[in-house]
Amino acid sequence: MDHLNPPPTGAMPPRTPLARPIQDLGAPYHDANAPPRTPTGHARAWRLATFVPAILTTLLLAGAFLDWFRSGGITPTEIALTGLVTVTFFWVAFSVATASVGIVTILAQRRTGAQRPVPAMDVALLIPTYNEAPCDVFGNALAMLEDLRRDTQSGHRYTLFVLSDTRDDAIAAQEVAAFHVLRAALTGTPVHYRRRAENTDHKTGNLADWIEGWGGAHDAMLVLDADSLMSGDAIRALTDALSSDPAAGLIQSFPKVIGARSLYGWIQQFSSSVYGTLLSEGLARWSDAEGNFWGHNAILRTQAFAACAGLPHIDGFRARDAAILSHDFVEASLLRRAGWSVRFLPRISGSFEEAPQTLIDYILRDRRWCSGNLQHLRLLASSGFHAISRFHLFHGAVSYLTSPAWFVLLLFWALLGNGENSVLTYFSDQNPDFPLWPVMR
Repeated sequence: MDHLNPPPTGAMPPRTPLARPIQDLGAPYHDANAPPRTPTGHARAWRLATFVPAILTTLLLAGAFLDWFRSGGITPTEIALTGLVTVTFFWVAFSVATASVGIVTILAQRRTGAQRPVPAMDVALLIPTYNEAPCDVFGNALAMLEDLRRDTQSGHRYTLFVLSDTRDDAIAAQEVAAFHVLRAALTGTPVHYRRRAENTDHKTGNLADWIEGWGGAHDAMLVLDADSLMSGDAIRALTDALSSDPAAGLIQSFPKVIGARSLYGWIQQFSSSVYGTLLSEGLARWSDAEGNFWGHNAILRTQAFAACAGLPHIDGFRARDAAILSHDFVEASLLRRAGWSVRFLPRISGSFEEAPQTLIDYILRDRRWCSGNLQHLRLLASSGFHAISRFHLFHGAVSYLTSPAWFVLLLFWALLGNGENSVLTYFSDQNPDFPLWPVMR
């Protein structure tokens, strides 16, 4: 229990409360503090360049299937098969279209001029942790803060908060010891540590507790995961971007996967570096100011987030009055609903995260994500959400629903078998040495 590991004296600064009203998903809401924003035609053009090819390609494929089946009469099974092919293929075509837009963007990119000075901001670096290895959490924090201390020109002020929800007393004791070491190593840099008595609402509640207790003293908060690592340049670039765009409520970076220690981890690291780069560039183009939030390695305007993104409890399939699990997608939707821009800047280098090292660990994480993303289906009808925000929510759920859809598709192909005619025979008893190549119509 917490009384066995009391928080160290002076671990937190004086409280500066910030109101965080809970949002009503059934009523529209606009934040009066959100600056007016004039939409540009660029986002509309990029969306047409992404969605139209994906839709047309899918319709052409569906037409080809119906034309193929029409020669022998279309059966209900064939109609169902065509529907499944259409539903599953669209998301493949959409990914290809997004990556193609990313390629065009990379080829057409131009060098930007020198960065203009921006107003200085007071930024809180938040690291929520839950039973994580303290040496990794505080070691990454030390690396980030030491890199930031080399900056003598930007004027931004950074304060670190390690927000512990750790339930294991032995790990909590190590956290306290690591906190003292970190604070001693960074004399003059504000470093704080807080451990909650109860981990109500998990990570969402952890961040909400900090906002309601200390959020009023900081212009922005840069949310990290326990395994996140960002260079000082990346942190400053995110801070500069938020400071220079008063309409932005959230700016997400693209974290690259690092720290692979297994074959499975190396595969993920490779795919993140190669495929993820193209997809992220395309996503940034067509999402524009209606971007998404991945829960970490992103900077948020504290006042806007507190005023507009307080998550309610909802009734789920398994429980009533349950916390929203994949909270980040919903928080981004709430910010955009209130009038704030949600941007994605994939070209900011120096943003990193770790990934599961084994397939079992990946499945365990994916099971949590699956529960949260399917929960989003109940939020699609929320009042005031932007159409692109609804698409993000739907896309997250579909990414898990397509797996059983592909399985059902295989079953339908098996049902279309027609006895011996569905088996290809390449050799005959009369001439076993030479193959008979079948004619496919």
